Amino acid sequence: MQQERQRKNNYPMNTFMTMSLPSDIHYARIASKTAMMVAEFFSGQSGIAEKREEFCHAFELAVAEAFANSVFNAAPQEKERQVMISFSSEKSELMVSVSDANPEFDPEMQVPDILSYPEHGYGLVLIRQLMDSVRYSRQDGMNQLSMIKNAG
Repeated sequence: MQQERQRKNNYPMNTFMTMSLPSDIHYARIASKTAMMVAEFFSGQSGIAEKREEFCHAFELAVAEAFANSVFNAAPQEKERQVMISFSSEKSELMVSVSDANPEFDPEMQVPDILSYPEHGYGLVLIRQLMDSVRYSRQDGMNQLSMIKNAG
């Protein structure tokens, strides 16, 4: 059935797309809308019927939050830098990686005290709630946040 769908639409299930956006919050909508379109395409190709809307919105919000974290954690003099977003899929997994050249950070940092009403600090907490797998790495001066959302 899945192979029939692949042939019918002429789209491979293993896809890969990378985009580079300026480290500027004005581009968050582009990151968000692209993530939604990728999730909708993937979920249509994967045959997700149940909870399709929830799957797509969770994926979109996680990508938007990761992009916003990259932008807000860039030093003011580094605003001309780029944020790389790579999407890929394999079988029932939709994967996204958000990379930047910001300073290294501790992905296990403490959750802010909610009673102090902090404006920031919940991004990774939210991303971990939305995605099935979240992994941080640093290589060649680049932060990379890799996330997976399972369709099943």
